[in-house]
Amino acid sequence: MHRSRLGPGREFELINRAVAAAREAASTPRNGLLAVGPGDDAAITEDGWAVGSDISVEGVHFRRSWLSDREIGFRACAAALSDLAAVGAIPQAVLLSTALPRRSVDWDGLAAGVAEAARRAGAVVAGGDLASSPGPLVLDVSVLGRTSRPLLRSGARPGDQLWVTGPLGAAAAAVEAWESGSEPEPRLRSAFARPPDRTREGTVLGQAYGARAAIDLSDGLLADAGHMATASGADLILHESRVPVATPVQALLDPRDALEKALSGGEDYELLFAAPPPRAEGAEPYGRRGSRESDEGQDGGRGAGGEAGCGPRYPKRVGWVRAGKGRVFLDRGDCVVRASELRAGYDHMRTARECSES
Repeated sequence: MHRSRLGPGREFELINRAVAAAREAASTPRNGLLAVGPGDDAAITEDGWAVGSDISVEGVHFRRSWLSDREIGFRACAAALSDLAAVGAIPQAVLLSTALPRRSVDWDGLAAGVAEAARRAGAVVAGGDLASSPGPLVLDVSVLGRTSRPLLRSGARPGDQLWVTGPLGAAAAAVEAWESGSEPEPRLRSAFARPPDRTREGTVLGQAYGARAAIDLSDGLLADAGHMATASGADLILHESRVPVATPVQALLDPRDALEKALSGGEDYELLFAAPPPRAEGAEPYGRRGSRESDEGQDGGRGAGGEAGCGPRYPKRVGWVRAGKGRVFLDRGDCVVRASELRAGYDHMRTARECSES
């Protein structure tokens, strides 16, 4: 059974410990069912079923003062389905387990939102569980899909190019607005409330265009690139000038803060993937969807939520893969910086003499 290594972080240390305990307790390291186990966006069975799970907790992933109950359900389901997109699986079914707090919750709205997101991706709601809770609202969404050629985080190879399927930073900018006591502008709000569906892109990238590795961008470009780098045992180089900052974020924030949202904000649910270079010099590997015809529609055609697909500028190449030790670097043009420095509070605007490559 294949298991990808996870990148740094307290959450992933706990997951690694749980997996190690389960392996130690098992009578055999392989039960003949799983081809891909923990460490990727979804587990993959030997016969091509992709299985994933995602939890949304009130006060952690959302606040009810930000979204309607229907939007909460939609967002929870869309986030879970993003795991299928990342492994190149075609969605089949969704199961919803919910802990409802005793205070008033619009259950019909929650369920309708989940069903809408499932329907958008071509899946059906197949069941779940329902319980009361003295605490916050909790939605646990499990997803099932089918894939004949799964994309894994461990597949990036030296010489591959790195691409993202859409603009970044809008969801994080929406959260920042809410937390500051203001209402985010509509495109930012849409990016958070209605994450894009990239399941179609996931299957196309893997089956038709040679993508070797992918991950969904839930924790931020730098953090999720770190998981791909660790799993692949290679270094990922991201070009600062190519990081696709969502248009409304550029309009709202100064360049430094806008770039920070795109690099570290999270909640974008776009895909980062690695693929070999196109055969023709300068050619985009996805046909018209990757063309550079226009800057219009770069946020997906219906705002940053991307309801109409990737748009004319996407997918967009943001970097490349080289032989290395599982690290992520940001190439600023005049210097190269370790991603670990950026996460520690690195100032993007400091001089080139203060930058160094490790």
